[in-house]
Amino acid sequence: MGKRNKLALGVVTVLGICYVSGNIYASAKAKKAVDDMIADLPAPTQVAYGDVSATIFGDVSIDDIRIGDDRQGHIVVKNITLSGFEEELEDSTEGEVHFSGVSFSEYKGHGVDDTPDDIQEILVHMLMKEGKTLDQRFAFEVNEDDNEYRIKELTFDVEDAGRISLATDLFTKAPISAAPELMAQHLMAAIEIGDFSLSLEEDGLVDRLFATKATDEKDADDLRAEAIEELERALEKAEPERKMLLEGMLALLEGDEVTLSRDSDEPLSVVPMMMMSDPNGAFAAFMRDGQFKINTK
Repeated sequence: MGKRNKLALGVVTVLGICYVSGNIYASAKAKKAVDDMIADLPAPTQVAYGDVSATIFGDVSIDDIRIGDDRQGHIVVKNITLSGFEEELEDSTEGEVHFSGVSFSEYKGHGVDDTPDDIQEILVHMLMKEGKTLDQRFAFEVNEDDNEYRIKELTFDVEDAGRISLATDLFTKAPISAAPELMAQHLMAAIEIGDFSLSLEEDGLVDRLFATKATDEKDADDLRAEAIEELERALEKAEPERKMLLEGMLALLEGDEVTLSRDSDEPLSVVPMMMMSDPNGAFAAFMRDGQFKINTK
């Protein structure tokens, strides 16, 4: 072997050793950070995990997470991957989180309808009674100086149901917290929306919904065809904002992916409480003022 080849091999070997050693050190630090975060959780919350690994580039992977207790049951997560975080996880101002293989089948949920007949009930039944899993991606950015909390990406993917994907420049000045005493602040604080893209991709959920309504006289296909005809009739006399919504619903029934988008970085202010108090009027104003478009493919 020539001197040049020996030198290259030596450099690669040293770099490999440094990379492996660095990852071992990073994994140890990540494990300590995870343990510290678990220790700070409220007393009733129990969290266990199988393994923590990390890279020198700041990526952290946590396997086989179990959240809950023997009385309520457990939520199981096959893997959580974190990327882009700062050294101290709890102090991070930005990052991406991917929850994969989230299962609620071991959780003792109450009020699960064994004969679901709407979208929400069907999804709950699939997750808690049928063992279907959920994947979720979440990307955020925090500017503590200006008290701004920005969501850049949010995706839900339910096995055999479909996907909801949100990519947006969206932020609020309400403190991000699940604490009940802060809920009023979340509802009253304005959410500013810039560029926006919300996609819905159906994967069997509509079939299940029509199947719950089927009778001996009309099967699921008959009911779907009737619903499509009804939407087509409504389209003929609908106002522009309403027409776009109906076109989106029609596309979903026909198996297309539907995207609600806004191609503008001029902020649109939305107050959740206002949307909840008058959903029909608020949605019309939301579509009109935000200059949203609905596209299908």
